[in-house]
Amino acid sequence: MTEATARRVRPAGDPLRHALELLGDQWTLLILQSLFLRFRRYEELRLRLGISPTALSGRLRAMVDAGVLVRTPYRDARRTRHEYRLTERGLELWPLLISIWAWEREWVEGRRAVLPTLIHLDCELATSAPLGCASCERRVDARDVRARRLDDTGVVEATASKRFRRKDAESLAGDPLMFFPDTMELLGDRWSTGLVVSALLGTRHFSEFERELGIGPSVLSGRLSKLVDVGVLRTGAAKTRTDAHDYRLTAKGLAFFPALAFIAEWSRGFEVPGQEPDITLDHVDCGNRLKPILLCDHCWRPLLRNRVRFGGPVQLPTPPR
Repeated sequence: MTEATARRVRPAGDPLRHALELLGDQWTLLILQSLFLRFRRYEELRLRLGISPTALSGRLRAMVDAGVLVRTPYRDARRTRHEYRLTERGLELWPLLISIWAWEREWVEGRRAVLPTLIHLDCELATSAPLGCASCERRVDARDVRARRLDDTGVVEATASKRFRRKDAESLAGDPLMFFPDTMELLGDRWSTGLVVSALLGTRHFSEFERELGIGPSVLSGRLSKLVDVGVLRTGAAKTRTDAHDYRLTAKGLAFFPALAFIAEWSRGFEVPGQEPDITLDHVDCGNRLKPILLCDHCWRPLLRNRVRFGGPVQLPTPPR
């Protein structure tokens, strides 16, 4: 990735910020997962997730406003009700959910034993769904990508929702399909998200993170310590007079790049005509802009949503009808 220099935070209204505001929330991710499993009705979602009516209504409203869902009327025995269906924009988020599944299964202790495997129907083999480039259909990781910024302003300040309380997360910990512990350390907190994005862009030192994100030193110190504790960052001796340590992404941190690449790609849908993206990712090997896809790591064909199935230790739930 390219080296970063100190820059100011971009103002509100950026496409990437909009995407992170919507998706950096565990309830939203769980609602998306449920919709892909065909839980579409309000009561089905509420009962499956154990979410309060206020929280569920707020998330569904935000997802409709963002063009992810559409409300569709249906008739029950007494009155007309509505169910929620994924739009094309919503269906485009399938690779993000798969990349989160793959990262948690590979890098979070204990998750491989409880999360289902993904079977590619074209070759009937279990796949880890690595990231690929749509232009050349080769496997890609963070080291194969060069980031270009639109201008000299800084990393997007990701204002992820704070409404998903810790006790809510703890209540889901017994269900492996509805608990993303380490993912939400990265996506569920605005400063942690900004730090990971900034680190992917090459920021290394405490003072650079501070200037890049406009974050206070005590908050920055706490977030850096948390990311070190979960194994996403590692510390080393800094080579500057003002910084005691530098911070670099570990293999686990670099492996989260596919999720961020899919969010960045999806955020382009919020751009107005003629607007340039804040950050453009280029695949160094083929020289094209990276349009991320998922690949099968056996036959190396692109993974399509209708050509995979889940199997393994967890029986996927089905909605009551």
